[in-house]
Amino acid sequence: MSGARRTAGFTLIEILVVVLVVSILMGVVVASFTGADREQALRGYAERLALRIEMARDKSLQANREWGFYVDENGVRFAEFDEINAEWIPRGERPFSAESFDSELEIEVDVEDFDFLLGEADEDEDDLPDVVLFSSGETTPFTITLDPVDWETRPWHLSSDGFTRTELTRGEAAL
Repeated sequence: MSGARRTAGFTLIEILVVVLVVSILMGVVVASFTGADREQALRGYAERLALRIEMARDKSLQANREWGFYVDENGVRFAEFDEINAEWIPRGERPFSAESFDSELEIEVDVEDFDFLLGEADEDEDDLPDVVLFSSGETTPFTITLDPVDWETRPWHLSSDGFTRTELTRGEAAL
């Protein structure tokens, strides 16, 4: 037997390389799960909003009273029309209470112009909801866009043509 005897095992460099590779892979996996969590939270928020709109539509039908909702930087607020006092009464009970989203969310509403419904009345248009849910089951045709500001993703769109239920679709990415 000549020469030094080699023992089986790993060198310190080999162990450090393996630990480094495993650490990098774990970082990538954790980062991808974080993105998926945000996407899932956004989808859940959009689905709950569509459901809340449909619940308000059902309440409007059941009570034979007009309902509506306002869209602003704080989210979506629901209101019911009081015919006696001719004013919109905010509805804050669950499930119509305002729901916030974890990160900054740009909410934009696009509605058809229905000036002919208002006539020439001197009503303050600032008090009118962005979307009216009529007691007949119809709504003001609308599209609501939910686009997160904190990360790039495709926005969610909630829409109705005024006769059909609120539809939830995924849109193109913001430019």
